[in-house]
Parts: sequence; C-alpha cells; structure tokens
Amino acid sequence: MTKFMGQFIDEIMDILNQEQSESISRDLLDNYHDYEIAKAMFYMDNSLLEKLYHVLPIASLTDVFEQLDPEEAFAYFEKMPVTTIINIFDRIETDDLVDIIELIDDKEKQMIYLSMIPSNKRKVIQSYLHFDEDMVGSIMNNNYIKIDENLNVKKAIKAVVEAAPDVEYIHNIYVVDDYGHLVGALSLKELINKGNRKSTAIKDIMNENLIYLYPTTEIEDAIEMMKNYDFQLLPVISSDKILIGIISFDDTLEALSEESSQDYASLAGLTDVEISDKETVWSSLKKRLPWLVFLLFVNLITSSIIASYETELQALTTLAIFMPLILSMAGNSSTQGLGVVIRLFAKNQLNQSQSIYKHLIREFLTGFINGLFVGLGLFLMVVLFNYVRGVAFSESMEFALVIALSVQVALTVATLVGSVIPLVINVLKIDPAAASGPFITTVNDILSLIIYFGLATAFISNLN
Repeated sequence: MTKFMGQFIDEIMDILNQEQSESISRDLLDNYHDYEIAKAMFYMDNSLLEKLYHVLPIASLTDVFEQLDPEEAFAYFEKMPVTTIINIFDRIETDDLVDIIELIDDKEKQMIYLSMIPSNKRKVIQSYLHFDEDMVGSIMNNNYIKIDENLNVKKAIKAVVEAAPDVEYIHNIYVVDDYGHLVGALSLKELINKGNRKSTAIKDIMNENLIYLYPTTEIEDAIEMMKNYDFQLLPVISSDKILIGIISFDDTLEALSEESSQDYASLAGLTDVEISDKETVWSSLKKRLPWLVFLLFVNLITSSIIASYETELQALTTLAIFMPLILSMAGNSSTQGLGVVIRLFAKNQLNQSQSIYKHLIREFLTGFINGLFVGLGLFLMVVLFNYVRGVAFSESMEFALVIALSVQVALTVATLVGSVIPLVINVLKIDPAAASGPFITTVNDILSLIIYFGLATAFISNLN
C-alpha cells in the first residue's frame, strides 16, 4: 500500500473514530473517493463498519460496495443488517449483483439473498445466472438509456434527463420500437447537437448500422469486437433482436483480467490461481495436487526411457552429464512456442487454417534456426570440455556431434510441440491454456530423451 493511500485510510478512520454528529462525519467523508473508503473498510472493526453504514447515505454506500471485489462485498454482507443489504441490492448494478450471487454455493442461502432483491430485478438476475461465466450474458448490465423511435429530439432529451440519475452510462442512447426491438443508436453528443432542431425525429438522426452481441457470445469475442471498433459499450440483444442489456468496457476488462488469471493458472499447472485471506493448506492442495499426480504418472515414461538406455549410459557416463541441458533447452523452447500461441489465440489471429499453417511453418523455421545456433555453440563447448578432461580429439568430435544434433533436433521438435498441442486442444473445444507448461514440458522430456539416446545409440559403437 502506498504512503498516499495509507494517509487517506488513516484520515477516514480518524473521522469515524471521532465523537461528532453523523452529518459532520458524512460531510467529511464526501471529500474522499469511493475507492478510498472501500480500501479503508479492510481496516475497520465491526463497530466502525456499523458506524460507516449509518453515516453514509445508501446511494453512497452502494457506490463504495461497487468498488469491492464480489468476494469482499459478500464477506461484508454476511455481517450486515438485512435492511441495509436490501437497500444496497435495490441500487447496486445488476452485473455486480450477479457476480455476488454466483459466489453462493449453498442453494438455500442463495435463495435467501435472492429474496432480498426487488422482484423485477430478481427476475433479471435469475435469467443472468443461467449463462456460463464465459458468456456475455453473465456480465451484461440492464442499466442503460433507451428511447422510443417515435420521439422527437425535444422529447428524447427530456427522457434522457429523467433517466440519467439512475443510469451509469449515459453517453450511448439506444432506440427501440414499440415491441422493444433494437432499431438504432445515437450518442448523447449527437442528441445535444440537434437540440436547436427539437422537432427532428429520432428516426432521422439515429444510426441504424449497429454492432451488437448476443448473451451467448463468448466474452473473449466481445473483447475483441470492442477493441476493433473502439467501443466503450455494446448492446446485447435476444435472438429476436429485443434489447436486453449492454456490456461495458470495464466489465470486459474485468473479465479479461479473470481470464488472464485462469490462463496463468493453467500454464502453471494449477486448477486455480486465486489466493485469498481464507486460503488454507487443503485448498492449495486441491489446486496443485491433481496436476502433480497426473504428471507423476506421465514422468514414469521418462524414467522408463532412461532405464531402457542403461547400457549406453554405462558405456559412456558423459551422456548423463549433458542430459539435463538437453531437457532444459527443449523445455524453454516449447514454453516460448506455447506463449506465442496463447497470445495469438487471445487476439483471434489463429482462426483460419491458412494462418495456422503459416504460424506452424514460422515456428518450425524458428526452432530449426535456434537449434543450429545453439547446437553449434554447444558443439564447441563439448569439444573444449572433453579436451580439458583429456579425451582424444577424434572421440570428442563424435560425442560433440551427438550432443549438437540432439539439441538441434530437440529444439525444432520442442518448438513445434509447444505450438501444436494448444492448437489440437483448441480444436477439441477446450481452453488452449489447458495445454499447461508442466504438461508440455513433460512431453518434451520424453521426446528429447528419445532423440538424445537414439542419436547416441547410432554413434555408440564409435564412442566405446
């Protein structure tokens, strides 16, 4: 925590600790941002939290809770008076409320919290809960401005002014017909610019060439669309083109952050990367142990390969010295290839067979050329290493050739493995990040050992 933020937190705590009227405390807290008050809540005991709930108007308190992560907000709700919860639920943004309700695994407790939501809002929340977390429907917001297509500019401005206090985003205005179908859109700036022509029909100035999403659209696709068109908001419509919500840039940014965390967890061989204050040894084990057990059995193959080449290792123990180097270089190369593929998937640049083909050719050439340079360097190092050890130059040359060729082939194959495995997994409709680092590294260990000992066997008669 920065000194700057720490100072704000201390000041907020001092305000609540002072013996003064609630109105004075409220006026003093008005000088602080909602985010700063939300951060200060982590340092408050139950008595100070209760005082904060009384001091802040419910609208301000709701704004503060919208600054918290869903897990953090839910932890406070568990200890909060029911009447305060009901008031917050009545005002909090729909998408934030969906995130909070989704946290509740206990169906009975989930129904209790749902009962605290106003009936009209509850129906919306329940409909959102049916969508998978990777779909737009799970993060869309039903808090937006819409106007009837039959209005003129004067009436439209009046409608916007009336709706603005209760809406988070007012710069995009959506136009619907009598049945709720999305027929157009215009910006607040465009509407204001027509203010001197109050009788102009909205139909004549709205944009009918719309970009929209469906609730079943993948969030990653929505992020890409918003980036390509440079939109802050996008409307979400049903299959019959009825406007049912919007998705905002901050919602997609949060979803992207969560997706990145999930990808990182997968790449690290974890089922989940999130760590909270309630993290226990058992919960950490559940995240890490499954992958370790799986990789344990896969690594048995690696051990079997080494055991099958026991004769070669006994004949030339120097083989064992360079084995970790071969495996490490192959693992590094495949991880680089995996990282590039995951990045390209995130940018939707591998959605055509031609682009996939070009990428694999590029990765093959990259691995091949890297292998040439690394192999050449290693060849010289092995010759020098054996020269220092007093090994005959002719024997040293042959052994160095085995090492150099092994690295050359291993790096080429490893780079392709790091690229191909996530592509195959993506074809199987599985998250490409599931092709995690530990899994690919293990596959590369197997292939690299086969390459290494295979080449050594071809030269072993001359190395004895």
